[in-house]
Formats: sequence, structure tokens, C-alpha cells
Amino acid sequence: MRQVSLVLIAAVLLSGCSIKLVYNNLDRFVRWQVSDYIDLDDNQRRYLNQEVKRLLAWHRSNHLPLYSDFMLKLPVQLSDTVTPSTLRGVFEQFTVWADEVESEGMPLAVNLLASLTDEQIAELPARLEESNRDIEKDEIDLDLEEAQAAWSKDLEDTMRRFTGRLNDEQVALIERRATAYQPERALWADYRRRWQEALLDLLEDRQSTGFDVRFRTLVAARETYYGEEYTRISGENEQLSLEVVAAVLSNLSEKQSRRFAESLTELGEDFAELAGQT
Repeated sequence: MRQVSLVLIAAVLLSGCSIKLVYNNLDRFVRWQVSDYIDLDDNQRRYLNQEVKRLLAWHRSNHLPLYSDFMLKLPVQLSDTVTPSTLRGVFEQFTVWADEVESEGMPLAVNLLASLTDEQIAELPARLEESNRDIEKDEIDLDLEEAQAAWSKDLEDTMRRFTGRLNDEQVALIERRATAYQPERALWADYRRRWQEALLDLLEDRQSTGFDVRFRTLVAARETYYGEEYTRISGENEQLSLEVVAAVLSNLSEKQSRRFAESLTELGEDFAELAGQT
């Protein structure tokens, strides 16, 4: 259920996405996500629909006002020279909120997994692997320069979502720093395979006493499955992204600065409007 907040973050960052449209269809997204892995029976489907409705009502009341307040304050916080540390603090707050959503949705995940039949479990490995291959496919067939160019384009597109058109100097900065990017999607998929193997082992005892605690422990221990290489590379790529975004935001034109502030304010207002809906 951590996906609820992560989808919102993706909608915020991806050009052309309406946060209100995405949020008002999150229930469908959750159902689609589950159906990618499991064909639910009628009872499981009713339970999922009921609990997703409850979770989203909780999220609308408890989180959206926080998102709104946070976004409305960001234009001032990011109006002067922006540092990587400042941006790290912003994204760490998103992570805190995502973890809170995960905690609130944990009973749903536990109960749904515990209800799976042997037939449903038997289908999981192939479906999980299909998802892993989707994750790694965008980089696995690219050489290093192509992967770095793709990273550069993605970052430029994301920046334009908030600032409008980038100037030649800003684009050159991003492309120059892109040579430090290290492909990581295959490593991410491999981490998922290791964690999923542990999950599948755990599901063999899904109806035993203590499954709830063991599943929560497994979820909390995700990072122990990263592996040394993925931990190092993902950390270095994250720092690279923070440094490049901070450099661009610290050198916006007056027009770009206005567009940036307006974009964040609009997001804050959208979250407030969504929070007021029932």
C-alpha cells in the first residue's frame, strides 16, 4: 500500500499528469496493481474494495492537508540558493509519508496474502518475474552512453514540468553531469527477485500463527536485500540527481522562478481541493 503515496509523487513529477485525475482514480490503480499479480475470487475482491475505500478515506483526511501545506510552503523554502541537502529533506518527507501509508495499509496486505489459495500462490512467481523484466528492460539493452542519455532526458522532462523550457546552459549542465550516472534498473530488479524469493517462502506458512509479524518484519527489512552494489550505485545516483537539480534550481531565470513557484502553489491548491472532497 506504499504505492498510494508513490503514485502521487510520480504524478507530481511526470509532465502532463493531473494530480486530481490520478488521485480520484487511485482505487482503480490499486485494483489493477493487485490483478497484475493475483486473480482474486469474489470474497477477496470485495474485501480489497472495502479496505482500499477505507484507506483512501483515511489518506484524504490525514495526509492530503499535510501535502497541501508542504507544497504551499516550498516556494519560499526553495526561493534562494538550493542545496542537495535541502532537496534531500524534501524527498525524505515524502518517504516518511509513504511509510505511514504502508503502515496503515499493512492489515489489508497481511489479510489478503493470508487468504491466498495454493493455486493463486502457484501463479505468483511467473507474474512477479514479468514485473521484474518490465523494470529492467529500459536499461538492460542500452549501452552506457544510451543509459546516461536516457537519464538526462528524463531529468530534463521532469524539470520542465515545474520550470518551463530549460535554457541551453541548464540543458548542457544536465547532459554533462549525466556522464556520472550508473545504470541501476537491472540491479533493482535483482534486489526484487531476492526479496520476492523470501516472500514466496514466507507465504508457504501464510496461515500459521505469527505470519503477520513475520511479514511485517520482511517488509521492514527490504534494504537488507539490496546487495552491496545496488546500495552503492543507487545512493550515488540519488546524490547525483540532488546535485544536478539543486544546481538548476539555483540558477533559474526570473520567468522560470515564477513558473516554479506557480507550479508548486498549484499542486498545494489541488491537494487542498482534494482533501475537501468526500
